[in-house]
Amino acid sequence: MQAELAHVMQLTLQNPRAAARHLMDRRLELSTIWLVMALMAVISAGLSTVSLLLAPPETEADLVAPAIMTMLQNPLQVAVLQAVVMVIVAMLAQGVGRLFGGHGNFRDGLVLIVWTEALLCVLQLTQIVLMPVSPSLAAAIGLFGMVLFVWVLSNFIAEMHSFASAGHVLFGIIATVFAVSVLMAIVLAGMKG
Repeated sequence: MQAELAHVMQLTLQNPRAAARHLMDRRLELSTIWLVMALMAVISAGLSTVSLLLAPPETEADLVAPAIMTMLQNPLQVAVLQAVVMVIVAMLAQGVGRLFGGHGNFRDGLVLIVWTEALLCVLQLTQIVLMPVSPSLAAAIGLFGMVLFVWVLSNFIAEMHSFASAGHVLFGIIATVFAVSVLMAIVLAGMKG
């Protein structure tokens, strides 16, 4: 099992489209995918809490709003939010991809998003280990993680929908994030009155 995970992780870094195909071809039961998603949400929340505890206080205040800091101090809230975000991203990956002629499904989208979260958890664990030794190297790993996430996600969604270009998917992701952000701003502004 560990050898399989290491192989897929290496494949994800070397050839994310082949890794996506491998993961989708496993045809995991949806109940298994939900269970692994919950596990990844809990692991991610735990790692976020540890990161928060290890981060120098001045960086916390500078980078994170007080309301978000309060939420981050409750690992259960973080885990629930993480799970909700994974489901929403999987739904958007399926729905937006289908709008542009793709044929991916929610199950495959969720498998790929959950695997991407597992990869990010490994990077976050690496950051935690490096934080006491070299905060700047830990920060660089965080930046690398963001770039890696976008690259892997673009390739995963391209493979899920059989799109030829991960670059076009990247632009689709950027446009979707922008559209969702604008929609959320409008909804939140309307709620405030």
